[in-house]
Amino acid sequence: MTFDARLPWPVLFAVAVAAVLVAALRQRAGRPGRATGRMLAMAALAVVIAADPAVAGGQVAGVRSDANVMFVVDTTGSMAAEDYDGRRPRLEGVRADIGALTRAFAGAHFSLVTFDSKSRMVVPWTTDVAALDSAVSLLRQERTMYAVGSHLGLPMATMARSLPRPLPSNDDAEHYDVVFYFSDGEQTADQDTTSFRTMRSSVSAGAVFGYGTPEGGRMLLYTGRTSSLEQYIVDDETGVEAVSYIDETSLAAIAGDLEVGYLHRTAPGGLDELAADIADGARRERGDARDGARHLYWLAALGLVALSLWQAAATWLELVDTRRAWRRPTALRPRPTTVPAERRRPVMAWRRWAR
Repeated sequence: MTFDARLPWPVLFAVAVAAVLVAALRQRAGRPGRATGRMLAMAALAVVIAADPAVAGGQVAGVRSDANVMFVVDTTGSMAAEDYDGRRPRLEGVRADIGALTRAFAGAHFSLVTFDSKSRMVVPWTTDVAALDSAVSLLRQERTMYAVGSHLGLPMATMARSLPRPLPSNDDAEHYDVVFYFSDGEQTADQDTTSFRTMRSSVSAGAVFGYGTPEGGRMLLYTGRTSSLEQYIVDDETGVEAVSYIDETSLAAIAGDLEVGYLHRTAPGGLDELAADIADGARRERGDARDGARHLYWLAALGLVALSLWQAAATWLELVDTRRAWRRPTALRPRPTTVPAERRRPVMAWRRWAR
């Protein structure tokens, strides 16, 4: 079984904890245990629905797109600077943005290119979105000991070898090659910045995304292993912690060379319209059904509907009783007539069950 949470896991965990705390307070206040259990069950089912559990064995409609989407990601040490969405690493924003863009290009071919001290094709052209997602989730800055500086034009040779994407001889699809370039724009290597104009004829659409702030951010030292000790990269010349700043001038120049748009990214979200506009430029058609996941959230949804109806009945009974209690002063209320036990038990049983 797999889970594709529609909300961040910390949010789901916080909802579960809040439900347990509220239930504990209700129980301590002497509230009916049945109502408390019902509330806990509703919260649990809501969390299950948001987690979107799925098992193999399903079928999904196939979609074929002529789009060939290449993601070019700067993985130099500066992309670990902590000035994205507060104090988050810039690469965290890259991962979020690639995920958002991928969802807009159903049925497309994807590739992933990274560059730091060297340029490499991490994911060759594929329609396997799961493979792409796995590679994107593993994106890390280069090891600090191997850093030789940033050169923004380094991935051009790798891009030129892969664009345009080769098409089968029996494929009548037209080229629609999309490039998304992710960087902070820092150019620190002792090389002249190469113009991306030579790539212009190979790029149909795309965008350049810039990460970082004018105030800059510190960069964690990376050795290839996870460590609980936070050590930041130190400038060898000054002996103090190095700070990386965004260079939007360089990034805008790359966007101009490729004739695509430039966006400064400071927080996740807000890419749906851009991605949809670019994706609409590709030809899409429905293909054969393919294997996919069988989503099970609907089972929890049925349970949640049943519990909601149960809660609605209990609430209605409480309102009826409250209205009757406040309709007349206590002293003026007539004494209730005696109801035979055989007629009274079904009504009382219903009320006990509903509450």
